[in-house]
Amino acid sequence: MIGLEFIVKVYNGTYKKLAEKLGIASPTIMGWLSKKRPIPQSKLEALSKMFGIDEVYFQKELSEVEKIQIEINYLNRLSKRDSVQVPIQIIDEEGIKHEVFEMFDPHEQVIRAMHEELAIQKLILRLRGVLYNESMTSEFTLTSHFNLVSSLCDFLEKDIYYENTNNGITVEDNSAEVKAIETLLYIFENKNRLAFGIPSENSFTLELEELLYKHKLLPPGHVLGFKEDPFFKDVE
Repeated sequence: MIGLEFIVKVYNGTYKKLAEKLGIASPTIMGWLSKKRPIPQSKLEALSKMFGIDEVYFQKELSEVEKIQIEINYLNRLSKRDSVQVPIQIIDEEGIKHEVFEMFDPHEQVIRAMHEELAIQKLILRLRGVLYNESMTSEFTLTSHFNLVSSLCDFLEKDIYYENTNNGITVEDNSAEVKAIETLLYIFENKNRLAFGIPSENSFTLELEELLYKHKLLPPGHVLGFKEDPFFKDVE
């Protein structure tokens, strides 16, 4: 499925109507879809303007990330069309009710879910890139990176657990082990930065940071420790 076919489907269009807007015969579009003939540059420009999508997407096989981006683009157009102002009541400090208006977007929840799916698909692409690069540099033998990611997946799968409550199913907090991994990644990714917190409540983080510094896994300029002031900003 090339981009044009997917785009027309997402936008709930028909090839007949599209052909009419482009001033061409319907069989011409079928020729584009079957790749028997390329889409002329003038028509690519018209399609791009019509759908608000870059020309490059109409003739290529789309990735999952690109498909989601196109769906989000369509939903954003629907949001602009369908969002309305709705009245709501607020109560001020004196207890007096006031009627104000706020925007209501009927597509907001779907768009939010699509952005989450987009983030997941982008992460999957990054993981594929890391693993494929490793296989290429190690004569197609998956080693450390693959084993590390695989072990992490196994660990996270076991860490997800639920508790049945009277109000439904509640997802419990991550285990101490996962929080330890998060702390380690934070330290590695935020070199030369101070984190928020109270030392007495973060003894593990302080000891881990000192151990990494001792074994030269952190740069000499790394700032150890926490600031007690919760408003203290990160230090470059």
